[in-house]
Amino acid sequence: MLVVACSGGVNPSNPGTAGTGGAETAGIGGTGGAATAGIGGTTGIGGTGGGTAGTGGTGGAATAGIGGTTGIGGTGGGRGMDTGGTGGSGGSVPLPACPARVVTFGVCFGSNTDTSSTIEARTSGAATIEAVGSGATPVSNPCWHTIGVGAPSQWWFQARAADNRLWTIGVRGLGGTPIVRQGDAVALDLDWRLFLIVPGASEPNGVLQLSDAAGTPLLWAGSTTGVRPLPNPNWISFMRGDYVCGSVDTFCDRRESNVIATVNGTSTTLPPYGAATLGGYSLQVTYFAHLCGDYTQAFHAAAVKVSPTTTP
Repeated sequence: MLVVACSGGVNPSNPGTAGTGGAETAGIGGTGGAATAGIGGTTGIGGTGGGTAGTGGTGGAATAGIGGTTGIGGTGGGRGMDTGGTGGSGGSVPLPACPARVVTFGVCFGSNTDTSSTIEARTSGAATIEAVGSGATPVSNPCWHTIGVGAPSQWWFQARAADNRLWTIGVRGLGGTPIVRQGDAVALDLDWRLFLIVPGASEPNGVLQLSDAAGTPLLWAGSTTGVRPLPNPNWISFMRGDYVCGSVDTFCDRRESNVIATVNGTSTTLPPYGAATLGGYSLQVTYFAHLCGDYTQAFHAAAVKVSPTTTP
């Protein structure tokens, strides 16, 4: 039989539309699609041909049409070698709700010239330890200002600065034993201020550091609202880690993050309100918060020197 190529369909009133190519490299055509009486390609039945020596995909619809130049069927389906489409990117996973937690550590301080309305406290340089005690700080010299929780201290000490001011420092949640003794020569550096964030909401921002006569830090406490960054001593620092939990209400998208702490060149990641022993110090932190509007919650942290005989 002599096969003659046609330039149109057999049914002139409804000529067939040429489909996508037939078999690739000796591929056999796929099964015809929904075409009514559609006839396939040169050696196969309609639809796009398969891959190399592969079977073609299912043909598409071609109303009563015979395919193109050599009778290839309607628009073919996907080739046999084609893979499925790539799925879309998944949506972000919601953060779990933050549990209710409280701050358990704190360092309070105040001088004999401060009052409850004092919003700034500063001193720097040599001082001498005049008294050391356990329990709450003396009523005669109140501990007006706080980094961390403002609960009663577990131990305290008093340091006389070079300008003759007497500073009382109380400590809670950072070990139960005082780290200084009466008569010790120390350095007391303090730069603290209470910032009004929005009407009715104030947050502390500043750093307290007590060092021994050799310059080794014994006690460090700091808090920041981002209004004024903390001083960055070369031995201790804190950075925001990944967000771990959050909550949403009518006005606010609130999230709490891990805290990356570095002490004497060694780093670790603490969860919100976490504690650790790192680089010779016992640490406690709150968390860095993402809040809404103009209000920024303060981040608090504290470190106390671990005795060489103390096992972490």
